[in-house]
Amino acid sequence: MTLAGDVRATVLALRGAAPQRAGIAMRTMACSALPLAIGVAAGHPQSGATASFGGLAGLYVPQSPYRYRARVVAAVGAGLAIAVLIGSTAGSRTWVAAMVTCVGAGAASFVCQAAELPPPREVMLIMVLLAATAVPAGLAGAAQRAGLAVAGAALAWLVTMSPALGRSRRRLPERRAVDGALAAVAALLDAVGTGQAPAARHAAVESVRRARATVAQGGVPPGDPLARAVIAAEALLEAALHIEVEAPGRLRPDWGIAVRALIPAVTGGLVPATTLSGSGIPAEAVPLWQAIEDARADLGCQEPVVTERAALGGWPGIGPQIAAALRRHSVIGPSAARIGIAVGLGVAAGRALGLGHAYWIGLTAAAVLQASNLVITARRVVHRLVGTVIGVGLAFAILGWHPPIWLVVIAVAFFQGLVELAIATNYGVAVAGITVLALLLFHVAAPGEAITTTIGSRLLDTGIGAILALLLRWLLWPRATLRRLPSAQALTLQATSRVLAEAWAQQPDLQLLADRRRALQGTLAVLRAVHADATADAGLVSRSTDTAWPVSAGIEELARLALSWPAYRPRPEPAQAAGLRHHLEELASAITEARPPDTIIPALPGQPLTEGATAALTSAVVDAQRIPASR
Repeated sequence: MTLAGDVRATVLALRGAAPQRAGIAMRTMACSALPLAIGVAAGHPQSGATASFGGLAGLYVPQSPYRYRARVVAAVGAGLAIAVLIGSTAGSRTWVAAMVTCVGAGAASFVCQAAELPPPREVMLIMVLLAATAVPAGLAGAAQRAGLAVAGAALAWLVTMSPALGRSRRRLPERRAVDGALAAVAALLDAVGTGQAPAARHAAVESVRRARATVAQGGVPPGDPLARAVIAAEALLEAALHIEVEAPGRLRPDWGIAVRALIPAVTGGLVPATTLSGSGIPAEAVPLWQAIEDARADLGCQEPVVTERAALGGWPGIGPQIAAALRRHSVIGPSAARIGIAVGLGVAAGRALGLGHAYWIGLTAAAVLQASNLVITARRVVHRLVGTVIGVGLAFAILGWHPPIWLVVIAVAFFQGLVELAIATNYGVAVAGITVLALLLFHVAAPGEAITTTIGSRLLDTGIGAILALLLRWLLWPRATLRRLPSAQALTLQATSRVLAEAWAQQPDLQLLADRRRALQGTLAVLRAVHADATADAGLVSRSTDTAWPVSAGIEELARLALSWPAYRPRPEPAQAAGLRHHLEELASAITEARPPDTIIPALPGQPLTEGATAALTSAVVDAQRIPASR
């Protein structure tokens, strides 16, 4: 998307934002503006600016469940205070500052990526760390600044948690996520038999997965209507995937209408009467009809529910997420290391060149390197440069005529709200907002420095940082994602094998089957992301990605069949099921070891789609090993 497109999209967001988005923007604005305003009112604007660094914690997860939000904002606030402390104490010596910022930025990036935090991810932590190195202090002074950052973070925590005081709003994030999941399943039913079905399928799987994660993050107890609604959405997704596989053409629109009609019941409305009748429904549509009837019973809290349900499960927490990120197939390690090295080198290079605001080089490099592949990195460089030029122009328009301090406080609030609206989708606009926000806070913290000098330094440092980011992205582990693609393919194939093994068991464990399907959805999402990034890094005409694409596509097709396999269909014989699982495990090993598989495709009488998908995947794996050798 171009910067002009970013601007148009953000203007539309500002004009047509729903009330909840407006409320989020207002709370975000208050998180930085209130500490700054308190400091100005007390006659200590510099202290207010330092406290505002802690207030940046309010930018994080503003739409998440309050239980999860409380933990994340508190953790980020603590991280911001630690960044102020170590940055202030390490800033006096160049080599110490470079080492500390390198390790600190890399660690912040690793944890934020492992925790799957949305934008701004680690950027605010790195910005505060780098800004603190520009104004070094002794241990006592650094501790005082860190205390101010803690106070600002505490205020941000109170502001971002304030909507939870209203009983009717305590589960609002969870309800919205479930609403989105049901709407996505309905959209998939509308798209069955059309060219939009693959995109709608991916959106539905992701939306249901997001709703499940949101409800788990909120600590919704088992048996709660919201927990029942998510489990019902999972059953609806399974039935929708099944009918997408089995349906000979487009579905009647009343299927999607029936699912959308369930949405008001999530927020406590009455469950509507259905116009669907079980009589005359073709066999492939029976699971969908049954899932809709069960969902109506779930949302209406009727007992007993027609079909036995599996438990939803809780949120795993940061420990398992970090453990997963440390595995050798994860792409998080190289990404975080790249960002840490870029920040450290940026600080060292800026100080070696005698630049007054050397930390902006590292900040620019870190922000650009958040991109997941080389193509997006190059696009971010352009957006970063253009957004910075616009941002410094706006900052000069605000500060160039030496406005009263209260006008600066209002501008800080406005641009923090703009960043909140734009950060997730409109990178160029977000860059402009962050640039103005950083310059305004720096002006309050160091009012003696000429604004023209500050703005000129910002432009020069941004240009150097963008060049550094491109260079490092090209030199440091440029094919790391491509090398990890076979592991992602193998993990997804193994997860598919486990789902089929349980689904085909003579007495399947419904809870275990549900958990395995949820795990498969997660590995499938990772595979799609890793494959897209590997393709972008290696080039669209790369020999490696040319041969890897059919393998990924074959795995996705087999996973789709595993996620949609209905309970009513006759199961294969135990020997046949065991043979398929053994073959899939061998395929996974062949992919990771870059060799042809040693087993033959097992016969699966009565399972033509699964047998055909297995044959296609096997051929793709064999070709992936044969074609590179012949070129």
